[in-house]
Amino acid sequence: MGETRVDLKHLLEDIRDAYPFPMEEAIITELVANSLDSQASKISFWAKTESTTLMIIDNGTGMSDRDLKAYHDIASTTKVRGRGIGFAGVGVKLALLCSESVVTETRKLGFHKATKWHLESNVRAPWDYVEPEGLVPPIEGTAVSILLMSSKSSLLDPGFIQRVVQKHFYPILDKEFMRRILKHVYKNGILFFVNGERVTVPSAERNRQRSQFVVNLGKKAKPVGIGFLEKSKTVIGEEDRGLAISTYGKVIKRGWDWTGLSPRNPMHLSGIVEVPRLSEILTTSKSDFLRDVNSLQKYYRYRKAIQEAIEPILEEFGEVSTSREKADKDFRPLEKEIERVLERMLNDFPELNPLFGRKRKAEKTMGVIPDLDAPEAGSFSEGAETLGDTAGSSGDGEGAEVAAGDLPGELIDPNLDKVEPGRESEVKRRKPGLMIGFEEDEERAELGWLSENTVWINKGHPAYKRCMNTDAEGYHIALSVAWVLTSYLEEGKSPLEFINRFLSGWGERT
Repeated sequence: MGETRVDLKHLLEDIRDAYPFPMEEAIITELVANSLDSQASKISFWAKTESTTLMIIDNGTGMSDRDLKAYHDIASTTKVRGRGIGFAGVGVKLALLCSESVVTETRKLGFHKATKWHLESNVRAPWDYVEPEGLVPPIEGTAVSILLMSSKSSLLDPGFIQRVVQKHFYPILDKEFMRRILKHVYKNGILFFVNGERVTVPSAERNRQRSQFVVNLGKKAKPVGIGFLEKSKTVIGEEDRGLAISTYGKVIKRGWDWTGLSPRNPMHLSGIVEVPRLSEILTTSKSDFLRDVNSLQKYYRYRKAIQEAIEPILEEFGEVSTSREKADKDFRPLEKEIERVLERMLNDFPELNPLFGRKRKAEKTMGVIPDLDAPEAGSFSEGAETLGDTAGSSGDGEGAEVAAGDLPGELIDPNLDKVEPGRESEVKRRKPGLMIGFEEDEERAELGWLSENTVWINKGHPAYKRCMNTDAEGYHIALSVAWVLTSYLEEGKSPLEFINRFLSGWGERT
């Protein structure tokens, strides 16, 4: 008989507390994520109130004898960063906190075993092999049966299970997301069932204005993600507000803070964006993105691409200003001072580079002035676009094709006849630097926030109101800029040290 010997209950409680939602929700989410990682195409939940048992059965690849033994070691993980969206069978392990026992049956390449596991005490979780009940598919698959302690557990509520799947795996349920981008991740599609009924996307609410978008990355504007935003005439429920970001169909976070954008009516806006390539920088727990320098730089590049995709929609919805609000005074000299200080610090804080880029002297380069007398280079037509990379690819690839006519707008068919596109001319190219804008929002507690390369100073903040039109106003703005940027530092770097260095550098130059 195998046995785990660590402070199991404390460890499991720490894992439970790391989730921003109830444990029952985490259990379902992680059970699904691990089934998806096993390449399952059918995932079925069965909530049996008469026996207080929750079952999940999938047709994934199953576990080998070695995998099954490792599966019972709570202190270890077979998951690695950048691969998959599940976290080491945590769904089952968390279930030990609220169950009498957990029975796991698995089949893989002729191996067919079942185990029974329970949390006997704070430090003991014995498990043993039992006779399989024949719940798994004939070839491969895994079935988990959780005997719950309470008959009132939400894990026995089919409606609750359905809502959790819809909330955390919406892109997989949405035919458009699957057809346009996720079909290359889940080639056989994914079907969810709860007590025999198929789980589908929630019914669309009336009075919502929806707009779809494509996320393009880099100079070649390579499509790497898709999404939609919608605006409701009524207030949207708290769980559905904001823009959700998902990868491989699993929602990682939701809201507006992560986007760096501040809509005027955030309680009326909802949406989701799917970017498969971001799975490469997920934390081991798959619940957030890594915060080392390289991962942050990649994350900020993708975030900027998302900002560029959704800002026109927010403007169309009347939710964002098209230009910076002018302050009562001209703060351009202060803006330049702050920018010069930041330029000197970026070598030590390279993760901030992608937020607005280093501002360098104008560089000479060859450009093209359009020749209005030249023939047309192409013609408008409906066509196909390219999205992302195939599943598991870490290279550039050619991408996944998007069906023609799926998205609004026109594409261009090239004219194969050679034409003179224009006249060459020497031009100057300057990268954008830090900008400062002002917005008054008394309902927000923040000193300011960052949107693309602009730090917005909150004129509605009590501290700003107190120092406005005094000698301390410039200091407040500099402090606010430093405070905003601390949210974007690499994990482990001290926000206080950054602010001190920032203000010291600014003070030396004034």
